[in-house]
Amino acid sequence: MLLNIILYALLGTSFVLGVVELGLSAFVVSAFDNTTQEYDTWGGYVNVKVKAPAIVDFIVFSSLWTMLITVAALVVPWFYTRKGSVTPKLNTVLAASFVATYFVTMVFWLAAFADLATYLDYVSNDYYNAMIAFAVLLWLLFVALLVFTILAMCGVMASNWAGYQPVRKNKSNAPTEPVNDLSMTEQSIA
Repeated sequence: MLLNIILYALLGTSFVLGVVELGLSAFVVSAFDNTTQEYDTWGGYVNVKVKAPAIVDFIVFSSLWTMLITVAALVVPWFYTRKGSVTPKLNTVLAASFVATYFVTMVFWLAAFADLATYLDYVSNDYYNAMIAFAVLLWLLFVALLVFTILAMCGVMASNWAGYQPVRKNKSNAPTEPVNDLSMTEQSIA
């Protein structure tokens, strides 16, 4: 099914970009978090502890969160689909949890790249610029995941994965007929 391929691609790409973002942000944190000696005119050399900006720590958290969420979003539907016990109630709970999780992760990445861009203002640093670029890509991926999950819940896109099946199913197989099946040129006489 097309939706399954799209979900595999989006979740796999999100995981890989989360690993890349984690590597970049962890490098920046390790470069910042150290103690250096600086010369103080009043007392000689003093140890100065330098700490990374809080937004970089938040990006490390967001990267770890993204990796955890993407693995869970791949494993949970696969497990329940293979088990064969996807009830409508379970599907509804999983669909709602996927929508909520993708929305929260999308907000995390939006906050991360917006705050980092504000923090940098006019400063140009290759590592920070790469972190912003990957954060924007991750934000776009989670926007797409949110949209595709909502489309699957509404029945617009078809999938057999648990959590991505339509939440409401039509009770009868007969197509619904219009209430008034008179043509536009005919008028009813009442």
